[in-house]
Amino acid sequence: MTHDTQHSFIATLQIPNHNLDLLGILYGQPIIVTDSFASGGFFSGRPQTRDDSAAVGIQPHAIGGVKEPLTLYFRYTGKGYEIHIKHTGKYDRHRLAKHYRDILYAKNPTLKDPITFTLFDLQNALVTGPTLPKEQTLITLKTHHNKSIGIQKVKGSPHHYLAEVADRNKTVFMLSILERNVPY
Repeated sequence: MTHDTQHSFIATLQIPNHNLDLLGILYGQPIIVTDSFASGGFFSGRPQTRDDSAAVGIQPHAIGGVKEPLTLYFRYTGKGYEIHIKHTGKYDRHRLAKHYRDILYAKNPTLKDPITFTLFDLQNALVTGPTLPKEQTLITLKTHHNKSIGIQKVKGSPHHYLAEVADRNKTVFMLSILERNVPY
């Protein structure tokens, strides 16, 4: 797999009127969520919990105030971009990957089969680092499964997550490039 430094860049992703980051950073550690298995039948087992601190989510500015935007490293491969968290702390250099219910999580940087993303402008044209016309651009994201990235609510959790969604539910992001031609 080839990695092309000329296409790679560091940028922030933002959603209007919301903070976008790992839930543990937005709301404080840990983010423990209890799964509810209600499906119309009876479930007599113990409720299952999971830690969503590494899940990517949003928080309205009205609740959390305006926080620093999520900084990401977009590492170009021949198949698209691997997206890595770029900040100091526990999840620095971790890759965005799908985990529970198609939600994006910060996963180990040595992940065997990383998910790749493609970037599209508002006319649905594919864009890469060199073809991004400005330092700030409105984009949408798709995974290599050809699924859009959007905001999803998960039963049993009060939070909103970034996840693979149907095209009609895709989210438009403000991509702000901080640095171009960045090696890994």
